[in-house]
Amino acid sequence: MGSRYDEVNDHVLDLLKEVRSQDFSELVNAKIKVLFDLKKRKSGGMVVLARIIKTNDLLRHLTRNGVDVNDGYDYIITLDKKCWDNITDLDRIKILRHELRHTFFDIEAEENPYKLLNHSISDFYEEVELNKNDPRWRERVATLTEDIYEQEKEARAEKKGKNRLKAVS
Repeated sequence: MGSRYDEVNDHVLDLLKEVRSQDFSELVNAKIKVLFDLKKRKSGGMVVLARIIKTNDLLRHLTRNGVDVNDGYDYIITLDKKCWDNITDLDRIKILRHELRHTFFDIEAEENPYKLLNHSISDFYEEVELNKNDPRWRERVATLTEDIYEQEKEARAEKKGKNRLKAVS
């Protein structure tokens, strides 16, 4: 049985670096691990395109000794690989930017200054403004991703049916 997660490629890291430098200068020192999620995840009946978590002490320990990461990662972002592989860089940037909107740098924190925020609405006000030319982009990308999963499921079922017919004949 294979792992649920896989390492991302340099292109993903380059896009993250671009988004971070343009819109999230407060995260310049945050250590962010990005992984592809190879399995479909749903929440509230919708496919999850990406998610960000703040690491706890255990995850920080387990992610120590990464490249330039002696204390472990502050955040982990997972990206649905099927989604990522089938969308444009513009949509990829929207996803990364949305996930980084969940971060908050608490300058007054005694220990780890990196926190997470919930949506201010079903999205973030800033993202609504930035995406006013494509306000339903998330729905469009989620539908595309859901369709890909459905087509693969149908193809597997069809293949299974053909294999049963071969076994019977």
